[in-house]
Amino acid sequence: MSKRALPLVDTHFHVFAAGAATPSARYRPPYAAGLQDWHARLAGLGGLYGVVVQTSFLGTDNTALLSALQSMPGRLRGVAVVSPAVTDQELTTLHAAGVRGIRLNLYGDPDWQRIATAPWRGLFARIAGLGWHVELHTNNGDGAMVLAQLDAALGDAGAPVVLDHFGRPGTAGSADAIFEVASAVRARRQVWVKISAPYRLASPQDWPGLAQRWREAVGDDHLLWGSDWPWTNHEAPARIDECRMLAAWAGQGAPDDSAALSAAFRWRNAAALYGFAVKG
Repeated sequence: MSKRALPLVDTHFHVFAAGAATPSARYRPPYAAGLQDWHARLAGLGGLYGVVVQTSFLGTDNTALLSALQSMPGRLRGVAVVSPAVTDQELTTLHAAGVRGIRLNLYGDPDWQRIATAPWRGLFARIAGLGWHVELHTNNGDGAMVLAQLDAALGDAGAPVVLDHFGRPGTAGSADAIFEVASAVRARRQVWVKISAPYRLASPQDWPGLAQRWREAVGDDHLLWGSDWPWTNHEAPARIDECRMLAAWAGQGAPDDSAALSAAFRWRNAAALYGFAVKG
């Protein structure tokens, strides 16, 4: 198998129709992001598998997500957005389609502490019963505070936590409290980190140091690669080159160590978390 055809799991991309958004959404896309467009744009990076992540401006309407998953059932998994009012039947339908987690997009959300309330704790127990994870997105620098509260809200529920976009550390960079909090949370549950979207960081150029810091905090077997396609609000020709650069990241170490990390980062870890039948 050629290097070009080696498997690559994109654990973070979005699909949506032009102009689609909830009435209260802060952003309404002027263009469509379709599954075929994603594949055409990124297929040159490897043998693609993908995880469709529900975008915030679609709210809890997971229709586009389900449609995408049903069109490529062996190649795609999903992360949905739901409320505590979601029914067990709706969760069953999402699971059957390939959803393996729920997303808490708390970026710019002043009401984020609702995750500690009884309805949300009940939801977390239900999704843990399905074997799902909770994916967390926050403002830069807020991750430590929010992750600590999420961990407390999850309680005895064994649901893993997945941190979006390097965990969004703030201006403290590698010294941000998110790394220490994540290390502590690992004593109670699995913590995974998406090495994705450096342009959303306080200091985008520092991403290699942050990635290395996450190696120390969660281990090589809990790092994931994501494209963040179609790079909403950050669309630019440079994005595909950044995706290529991140996908090629092999850390700092001996060649044998780097090769093992590369395989884990590109596809092995994602196959374990999302249940893909991927062969290297």
